[in-house]
Formats: sequence, structure tokens, C-alpha cells
Amino acid sequence: MQSSLLVFTDFIGIVAFALAGILAAQGKKVDPVGVFVIAFVTAFGGGMVRDLIINNRPMYWIAHQEYVWITLFMAAVAPTLIRRFRDKTLHTLFVWCDAVGLGFFAAGGTSVSLSAGLPFLPAVLMGVCTGVFGGLLRDVFLTRLPMVMSDRQPYASAAFIGSWSYIGMHLLGISEFVALIVSTFLIVGIRMLCWYKKWEIVRYRANFTK
Repeated sequence: MQSSLLVFTDFIGIVAFALAGILAAQGKKVDPVGVFVIAFVTAFGGGMVRDLIINNRPMYWIAHQEYVWITLFMAAVAPTLIRRFRDKTLHTLFVWCDAVGLGFFAAGGTSVSLSAGLPFLPAVLMGVCTGVFGGLLRDVFLTRLPMVMSDRQPYASAAFIGSWSYIGMHLLGISEFVALIVSTFLIVGIRMLCWYKKWEIVRYRANFTK
């Protein structure tokens, strides 16, 4: 049950993150190969780090090569689709896709890490890493300060809270499906609520910006 459920949630997360990577590359003078690379590292970067640390073999993108084909197809058709939208719409879509990918990957990464025998705190941190590392690689490849390190609106902290909510539901014996969906929606909800309301971590803004 858990395996098939995680395949479903990972599929949503991969598609969302791949699209976020493609949208992030828009306007950056990246060639088609570069667009695919950005989409690939965004979609699979966090999972690769997780699999390396918990010694999960074969890695997810190798065991599910169909997702690589989907990412390649999305990168190929992206220019045609992107031209149909305004910049403001594209930015909003990017934020939503990034939040959805963050939510599904953080919750799923926590679940996989628990199944691998990690204690609660390392499992949560591994879930957060699964959620944020692909975006970090994306931003590094695009030569900009990674969002996870610079966005003053809750990002990694949203994944941290949502991953702990998954742990809590796991301890209460709540079904895997409900735990994954609720924790994912919590992460996405926190992220997008703060984005729309423009809520920031004020203390950090005051102390680390001029």
C-alpha cells in the first residue's frame, strides 16, 4: 500500500517540480538541453540526495525511468506553452508548482526515511532535504541565491512543520494515505498562505538585511 501510494505522490511532486524548474529557466537564455537539466535536477535532486544518504538503491529516477521521459517531454513542449501566458501568470504558476512539489516531496521523503529505519528527527530533516534540495540545485545552476536560503516567507520551515505533522499522525496510527495528504496540504497551505498574505519571518528580515 505504501509503495503504490508513494509512487502516486512522487509522480505529482515530480511533475510539479519539473514544471517549476522549466518556469524558473524561462527568460534565462538557457538552451533546450539546459532546460531539461534544470527540470531534471529540480524534480530529482532532492530524491537523489535522500537515496544516497539512506542507501536506497536503485535511485528513484533509475527505478522509474518513465518519470525521466515525462520530464524530457515537458522540457520539449515548454516553450510553446510558456508563450501563451503573461509573466505575472507564469510567476504565480511557478510559486504554486514549487509549493506543491515541496509539499509532496517533504511528506514522501519523511515517509521513506521512516521506513528506512531513521529516528524521527533525522527522518524529518531528510524529508525537508528531499523537498528543498532540488530547488537549491536549480537556483545554483541558474546562478542565483537559492530560494531556500533567501526567501523570507516560510519555505523550508513549512516543510519542517508539515513533516512533523506526518510523524504525529504516524504515531497516532492514522492511515498512510491520510497522513501523506494532510501533511502535504499543510505544507502547501502554509507556503501559499504566507505568499498571498506576504507574511515574512520579520526577525530574520530585520537582522540579516539592510
